[in-house]
Parts: sequence; structure tokens; C-alpha cells
Amino acid sequence: MVVIECPHCSEDVEMDDDAFGLFDCPHCGNEYEWGEAPKKKRRPRTTQKKTRTTEMKKRFNRQDGKNILEYGGLQVSALFATFVMLMLLFTGLNSDEWYTADWWEEYEDEERTGCDLSDGTGSGDTWSFGTSSVIRVSERDTRAGSCWDENLKGEEYTRITYDGEEYSTMLIQMEELIAVQEKSCDDPPEWFDSEQKKEWEEECAESLEDMEETYVWYNGWDNAGTIIKIFMIFSFIFCLLILSIKTFLLLQNIGVVKLDDDLTSKISFLDNLLSSIMAGIIVFGLVLYWLLIPDFNHLFRLNENWEEPDDYSYGLGMIWWFLMIYSFIYIAISVLGMGKKASSN
Repeated sequence: MVVIECPHCSEDVEMDDDAFGLFDCPHCGNEYEWGEAPKKKRRPRTTQKKTRTTEMKKRFNRQDGKNILEYGGLQVSALFATFVMLMLLFTGLNSDEWYTADWWEEYEDEERTGCDLSDGTGSGDTWSFGTSSVIRVSERDTRAGSCWDENLKGEEYTRITYDGEEYSTMLIQMEELIAVQEKSCDDPPEWFDSEQKKEWEEECAESLEDMEETYVWYNGWDNAGTIIKIFMIFSFIFCLLILSIKTFLLLQNIGVVKLDDDLTSKISFLDNLLSSIMAGIIVFGLVLYWLLIPDFNHLFRLNENWEEPDDYSYGLGMIWWFLMIYSFIYIAISVLGMGKKASSN
């Protein structure tokens, strides 16, 4: 407490130490001013200046209440899955193993003893069908040198030969052979009697039928290869577009690109929808290829000199199975992405 003198009546007035403002004198009733305004307390500056690295980290970790984790493992997985799909499609376009067949037969005792070969030796073939050609690999166990001269016999080894043909080349050759055969059948030798001419005509008809069946067989592989190549090229371009969209959405979610939330939501839904459609197109193309390929067993019926092996395997190649299985996985990821987006809205 302090005692002051009223500036109007000079009487003593008691005041609080921290009193400040306008007051009325209890003696004369006049108004007077007393005290000093309190000083504002200054808050100490404890916030340090943020560095550029901190700002960038904040920008990438949190943008408008969203962080990279909210972008979701599912979406990042979808981006990676799209890249893998792109690589599979590229591999499919360059693969020669859309359909494979192989067999191996051990030599009979007479064949093996002729060159003094070991037990279990034999020969085999592998046929690999691509989009535009077939590759044949033949393996034959034999012996270097001479099989008939003991002094010239060498070591056993496996002779491997490679052979390949374009479907289009085979079809051109078959067309020429059929044309030559038809011309020959229309002009039998003049010295043939009626019975010989009849036999000639029957042999010609049978030969032409075999040639035409061979042509149809290779044409089936050519058609199937063309179809799957068209589907692979279309899907590859489609996949590039989807990969670009997913990359753009990732950049938007980490703050590199700015987009309206509503527009981002629509693009995200379109992205998942296009992904499902692309995978569906791939599955359709694979099924169509499977339906168009000819029966491989018909190969042995077309060649009279070929004996059908007792044990051999044939079927759709690894690239076909990889793409088929992976397409269903990709569809599942895309559908889950659409479902998650719908539930978040």
C-alpha cells in the first residue's frame, strides 16, 4: 500500500502498489489518474529457424493432412505391379516359348551297342512355338570318331542342333509345293492305262490332302501367334498409360503436383478401372490363343516317317502361365484399390 495526496483536495488517499487507471477521490469525489501501465511480457524466442531439409521432409511427409503412408501400401504395390506387368508384356512380345513340346527316348540295345554307348543314352527334341516362328532343338547322344573302328572311337558326347522357321516362310513353301503337286496331278503320264491313272489320282489326292493339312496346321500357329502379338502390343501401350497415371498420382500425393481433391479422386478411380480392363483384355487374349492353337499331336499324324514317342510332354509355355496368373492377381489389386477408395469416400 502507498499513501498519495489527492491533486484536488490535498487529502491523503491509500492506493495499492500495482494500482493503475482513473480513480475517484473518497474525500472530494473528483477523478484523478494514478499508476503506470504494466509492461507486456515478451515471450522468449525458442523456435529455431527451420532448415530447407526440414521443410522438404515436412512437404513429403505431410501435405494437406495426408502423408505418404496414407497414400497406402496398396497403391504403391499397384504401381510396382504395373511395372512388373509391363516387363512381362515386353517379355511376351519377344518370347519363343508360348507353347512347348519335348520328348526323350533311350536308344534300343542295337542302336546303343553299335557305337558302344552307355546305358541311358538316347535322343530327344524340343519344339518351342513363338508368335511368329517355331524353334526346334535336337539332342543326340553319340560318340566322336567312328563307331565301327575301335582305333578311331572317341568320347561320348551329346550333339545339339538348332533349327527354326518363320510361320510365314513355311506357309509360302507349302503353297508352292501344293501348286506343284496340283499341276503334276492334272498331268499324269500318257502311257498310263486307266487303272494306273486311277491309282495316280488316288495317290495325288492323298498327297494333296496331307500337304493341305500341314498347311492348315502351320497356319493355325501363325494365326494364334498373330492374335496374341496384337493383344500384347495393345496391352503394352495400355500398360504404359496406366503406369504414367499411377506415377502422376504418386507425385500428387507426395506434394510434387497440385490437383483438386475431387479431380484426384476421379483420376484414381479411372486408374483402377483401366487397370482391371487391361488385365481382362490380357486374359481374353490368352484364352483366345489357347483356343486357336492346333493340336500338337497332329504333327506325328502329318509325318508318316515320324513315330509318336511313348512319353513326351507338351502344353502352353511358361510365359502364357505367368501372364495368366499375374493378370488375375493384378485384377484383384485393382478391385481392392477401387473398394478402398469407395470406402474412404
